[in-house]
Amino acid sequence: MIPMSSDVAAALGDWAENIENRSLLHGKYALPKVWGTPQGIDKLNDAGRWNILRIVENGPALLQEDANRLQNEAKGKKVTPEVAQRKETLSQVARKMASSGKMGVSFSDTAKAKSNTLKTEIISTYGDSAASFSAKLGARMMINMAGGVIENAGISLDRLFGLPFIPGSAVKGIARQEALWAIHTADASAKEVLLKNALLAFGYGAHDITGDFAWAAGRELASQEARKIDADELKGCIAFFPAYPSTNPKVVVDMVNPHYPRYYSGQARTAEDTESPIPNYFPAVESGAEFLFSIVALREIADVSSPDLLEQVATWLKNAISRRGLGAKTAAGYGWFQTSLSPQNGTPSSLSAPTGASPLVEPADELIAKWANKLNTSGNFPVALPEIVALTGDAVLKKVFEAVIPENERRKLTHNPKWKNQPYWQSFLNGRHTESARKILTRLGYLT
Repeated sequence: MIPMSSDVAAALGDWAENIENRSLLHGKYALPKVWGTPQGIDKLNDAGRWNILRIVENGPALLQEDANRLQNEAKGKKVTPEVAQRKETLSQVARKMASSGKMGVSFSDTAKAKSNTLKTEIISTYGDSAASFSAKLGARMMINMAGGVIENAGISLDRLFGLPFIPGSAVKGIARQEALWAIHTADASAKEVLLKNALLAFGYGAHDITGDFAWAAGRELASQEARKIDADELKGCIAFFPAYPSTNPKVVVDMVNPHYPRYYSGQARTAEDTESPIPNYFPAVESGAEFLFSIVALREIADVSSPDLLEQVATWLKNAISRRGLGAKTAAGYGWFQTSLSPQNGTPSSLSAPTGASPLVEPADELIAKWANKLNTSGNFPVALPEIVALTGDAVLKKVFEAVIPENERRKLTHNPKWKNQPYWQSFLNGRHTESARKILTRLGYLT
């Protein structure tokens, strides 16, 4: 049972089965493994998984399947009465939870309409001082995983509609990160302008001038620009709105499944196939969902006009979500958006790439720069390997392979006959990137 007072339980149900709002269900009424469990059950081993299934798109159907399976198992001929009673009780719990968190199509459509209304109202209220654009998720997105009641399985859900959204603080954070990188990599002639725009847009304190902005532009230039603005600290001139879905988004269940928990935790020296995987479930926003991003210029300072500042910040934001991704596990391919630099209503007439952007390079050199020293573990395999296998020419492929794959692991391919059993190469050859991995090794002559 879920911890709650008797009068609340009478209204919501012992298992919160009467709650329809997914945000309330996930954020407050989490199902614990051990607490007030039914008679004959020490703990609910499926609590973590069921918590996620209650709020995802196909969750009710999956919970119903669990209920049916447990009920059938309880009727088995060789099942003891104690086990039968336990499975029957768990079946009832799963069946009750299958009725919670359901969201009707009309309710979701209403929420989408509210998002579009917000866009219209922002533009009508702020006019040329606002910029809005929509971007489409090219991969699943995990946002606010560390927040919420369930550890490492949180998600940002609107408290009224239960739809996923991206907090304004996250939008501002990735735009600021992109701005710092653009300043850091820009030519000397462009650093000053980019730095000034960033200081005005995001604001700063003394620690920022000697910290992030000093890294991006040098401490002397950062201090010099702050003195020109004539403020020891400044509140940013750009407001970042939360990004709400402009289409009906799907929340789905995702999973990581460590195959060698004792090896990865340091309890075993080698990765043995005798270990049992421990799946961890978490919610994610399915790819294909569109989100509306909006920024507003609150005031002007110095000689930078609001339209110019909006143009630069919008470009930084678009580059950030399309190149770096948003949310958790971006290095594994999550959270990136498909977007165009062409503006929509309320956006300046043209958005150009940020000044000081890197010149065009050969695809091989670009991949080497992108993935060097980042493929020491399997975390980046799902996104890196499809990019690498797409290279034209085996010689080019070999150049990139030798540059981004650790030398000690490459050496096993020719010196260790059992290299396929090594943890690194097991991870390389398995997962959703399997086809790309095998094509790479086949083209290089390591597989036939």
